[in-house]
Amino acid sequence: MENPFKRLGFRQFIIKTVIFISIGLTISMFIALFFRYTLLFQQYLSIPSAFQLEKPNFRTILLNALFFGIIAFIILTYKKLLEIQSFKFKKYQYIFILLAAFFLIFQYIYKFLININTEFFLQTPIFWGGIKILINIFFVISLAVAVYGIFFIKYFIKNFKIEIVTFSLLSLGFFFIMKLFQNLWLIFSTFITKLLYVTFNLFYGDVTYVPFTQSSTMTEGGGPLLGINGFQAIIGKPCSGIDSLLLFTSLYTLIFCLDHKRLKKSLTILLFFIGAIGMFITNILRILLLFMVGAHISPTLAVGLFHTNVGWILFIAYFFVFWWIASQFLYKKELS
Repeated sequence: MENPFKRLGFRQFIIKTVIFISIGLTISMFIALFFRYTLLFQQYLSIPSAFQLEKPNFRTILLNALFFGIIAFIILTYKKLLEIQSFKFKKYQYIFILLAAFFLIFQYIYKFLININTEFFLQTPIFWGGIKILINIFFVISLAVAVYGIFFIKYFIKNFKIEIVTFSLLSLGFFFIMKLFQNLWLIFSTFITKLLYVTFNLFYGDVTYVPFTQSSTMTEGGGPLLGINGFQAIIGKPCSGIDSLLLFTSLYTLIFCLDHKRLKKSLTILLFFIGAIGMFITNILRILLLFMVGAHISPTLAVGLFHTNVGWILFIAYFFVFWWIASQFLYKKELS
């Protein structure tokens, strides 16, 4: 089989995509681990919740839906992506690098203005909250043009417009499915918390477990509480594993729909349950690592890096390793 990275266009596309994601991830990690805990951020850059147009868990669901759509897009268009053209870096892209930096800085200037003039901005918080979202969108667009270039983006939209529409519809459908199944989060969170509580009691003397009691005033941030050696954290919706389990199920189903004629049906069903259990165990491992880091290294590192980023990194690693192994057994042998 030909090495796909020998194709210049495909190699450039992958490198640019890695750069684009790495920049976003680096900025996210810096803010989550360091910047948000500074005195400057806490006093002047943390704006009131009235300006947040989305619910606390909305962003997590949206990112997971986009993540599903992107992976589905790659699966659906892999062969076509191999034929993608190469585009050289142009000088005008330096302007968009500066523009992306401007919007990144400007969003914090904007938050600063809101904090020092809160009474004025609170008169129409939805409007000003919308402006904040627009600034973030302009940052993403500027960064995309800086990395990929205008000519490549136009070429990509022209040649992949059907796939982009498919990607958008899949993401939208997955978004609503996730919202529908979110109500099951407490079952998963409680199970994980009790399991880790029993496990930690085997090795630690100072272990805390406080069950979550549902009420009419239940908030998005609720969940059972677990603690070891003074480090405590709530196992809420983002930690329940229901998002990654649903994401795994959707991708597995998508692959089955595309390749069902070539797959061994009974083995496909069996390996789905094995894979889903493995996915759930992977999430438990993530929470276990979070508490290990929080108790022995740094609570800030645990809540920031592990809570924000390790989940999707583990998911990508698990899914592709699982599928690489499973595909060796699932596909029927083609007669020569």
